[in-house]
Amino acid sequence: MAAEKEIILEFDREFYKNRTQALMEPAIEQFLRVIKSYTLFNIFFLSLLSAEIIYFFIHLTFLAQTFVLAIHLALIVATIFSYFTLKVYFESRKTEQLMDLKSDFIHACELNIQDLEDSPEYHLTIAYACCRLAADLHGKEYVIYQVPFRLNFLFPMIEKISCWVHWQDVHTMKELLLQGCIEEHIKLVRLEPTDLEAHTGLANAYVMLSGLYVDPRTIEGLDDDRWLPANKYNESFQLKFRYIAERAIEEFKILSDYAPQDPWVHAQLAYSYHDLQMPEEEIKEYEIILQLCPEDKETLFKLGKLYFEQGLNAKGLQIYEILKKSNYKKAESLIHFYGAYAI
Repeated sequence: MAAEKEIILEFDREFYKNRTQALMEPAIEQFLRVIKSYTLFNIFFLSLLSAEIIYFFIHLTFLAQTFVLAIHLALIVATIFSYFTLKVYFESRKTEQLMDLKSDFIHACELNIQDLEDSPEYHLTIAYACCRLAADLHGKEYVIYQVPFRLNFLFPMIEKISCWVHWQDVHTMKELLLQGCIEEHIKLVRLEPTDLEAHTGLANAYVMLSGLYVDPRTIEGLDDDRWLPANKYNESFQLKFRYIAERAIEEFKILSDYAPQDPWVHAQLAYSYHDLQMPEEEIKEYEIILQLCPEDKETLFKLGKLYFEQGLNAKGLQIYEILKKSNYKKAESLIHFYGAYAI
């Protein structure tokens, strides 16, 4: 979620806090109430089914009549059938409730800033509020349920259970909020089609949404060893990531057309191409950055690494020599990528 810090280049944070900050906690509490209600539903039926099964086996020796035995079995089957039927209904209903929560939150924001309607600040405030709420929900799936202080030894287990049960709920809510953020930025672009900051905000909103579909274990330098469900980052997430990342690239290309001399724009394109595993395009963007900032040693290092990984060893060695002569601290580590190109 680091990209959220860059979503708006010029924005009055104090204004945002004063107008929408008070809406965050009630929205989170309402979200927790919704998902916990489904936990109670599951606990009720599982407890009922367990009681029926235990009762059946305890009294099995006393139920000599086949008719009575059949009634008890029928009750167990009816309970199982009712549970799965209602579960399907409530799962679809839960998605609707989460969508309603997002709509209610945005509506509450709109009521708080009615005086700014049809202005850029109106859409920026709502977009930032959605972004902030999504950030506040980050990691919530691990702490839905609290354990007493004396039972702290159970916390790792409760944390895993909480994540396993609720990660989809938290993910869906964050996804809806970031989609709402994107919608507000699109409205802003329609108001000011040639405004660079509007396109920057939209591009960064796409980047944040794409980040929901990236396995944190694949991010270099990220230190987060919390348990993750095995099926979380599946193929559907990869497809969503590619689609959203491509939308971000389109926005950055617009920025590149309007501000071709801005290194930041080309750096964002390079990051996006890297995520999409498009090394040739990534190399081109870093080469452009070096034309704009020839003394940027970090960009030189990244470009040299890419050259070696793509089998362009001559170019990679040239960069290695430049970095070595400049006493760049990571120069020696660059040569370790020599021969990294897979034959």
